[in-house]
Amino acid sequence: MFRAGLYARVSTTDQQTITLQIRALREYAVRRGWMIALQVKEVGSGASERQLREKLLKAARRREIDVVLVWRLDRWGRSVADLLATLQELEHLGVGFVSLTEALDLTTPAGRAMAGIGMEGIVAQIVTGWWKWASGKI
Repeated sequence: MFRAGLYARVSTTDQQTITLQIRALREYAVRRGWMIALQVKEVGSGASERQLREKLLKAARRREIDVVLVWRLDRWGRSVADLLATLQELEHLGVGFVSLTEALDLTTPAGRAMAGIGMEGIVAQIVTGWWKWASGKI
């Protein structure tokens, strides 16, 4: 059974989506038969240091979790470089990563293949998606 670390984040305290994020993440983990080992709720802007996210990464380094489950990639990564670095670290540690709303599941060979060949394919998809969003094409 996978031990899941759930990560939910909102940018400001007046956003109400953190409860929605946690509920959806918990339901997904239950459907997959995963045990929820750690649940992190963080409030802070994208540019700020994410101390609670670091707590989740430390749990991964100590092998206390097998998968990180997030609502959306932009809730996890502060920048494309940060996202790539943390995904590479998790991959190196053998810890899976799932972004619920983007249907990105790096816990299975099929999911990794769908994301592209290795991290380069994942980063290319992320950069393309963020560029489309920033330019108003999404």
